[in-house]
Amino acid sequence: MKFRKWATVAALACSAMTAVSTAKAAIVADIMWVIDISGSMGGDIAQVKQRIAEFNTVMVNNSIDAQFGLVSFGGAPQLRQDLTDFNTFTAAGSAFTVLTANGGATEDGSLALQTAMTATFRANSVRNFIMVTDEDDDNAGNRPALQAALDATPENELINIIAQPGAGQDYYEPLATNNGGLFFDILAFRANPQPFFTSFINTKVNEIIVDFCTRNPNDPSCVVTDVPEPGSLALVGLALLGVASTRRRSLRAAHMA
Repeated sequence: MKFRKWATVAALACSAMTAVSTAKAAIVADIMWVIDISGSMGGDIAQVKQRIAEFNTVMVNNSIDAQFGLVSFGGAPQLRQDLTDFNTFTAAGSAFTVLTANGGATEDGSLALQTAMTATFRANSVRNFIMVTDEDDDNAGNRPALQAALDATPENELINIIAQPGAGQDYYEPLATNNGGLFFDILAFRANPQPFFTSFINTKVNEIIVDFCTRNPNDPSCVVTDVPEPGSLALVGLALLGVASTRRRSLRAAHMA
């Protein structure tokens, strides 16, 4: 699959780079976590909770003004927390901190992403959807409505999916790569959470910066200030993500024409 090849190369390249942006102005990013709460997901939910502070710290260190929201599914999808600041999102008793696995039900991922799209996004924000699940999408009938919703928005949503290869990969992988993001193996997350999550966060930072700077090339945030060795590999990562972003816009424009 062509998209998978480009996404894999871009992911490897981006893992080699660090901060790209200055503190002159913050890049606004709205991040919706879309989490499967069926019974097998207990350990994954715990790991996301444990590492969410690192996620936010890396955003702050890269001059990204991030807000967070939460949709759960595994049963009827629910918007449990609209977009809010990190401290509110992770406060004691918040929807995120009390989230647990509930034993399992229908895992309608495409409808869960549609639910995430109803959140209150800020103007000119980079819209991010991060789905975490170990199952396939249980209702293919909702997929056309999700695609129509994605096509109808003037903004570009970045969809990242942490899921199990072979369980809906034929839908979830192209859904992610055709919408500015990547597909990640949840089995790798479970096997070694710390390096996986660190790499995932760095990939998210680069996706956000590339998406924002593609739409706002003259913004003062869009300045490369720190490209460590190997610098050429890091720049290739940015270039490939830029190509993916441009290709995605072209596909969306063709679809809407």
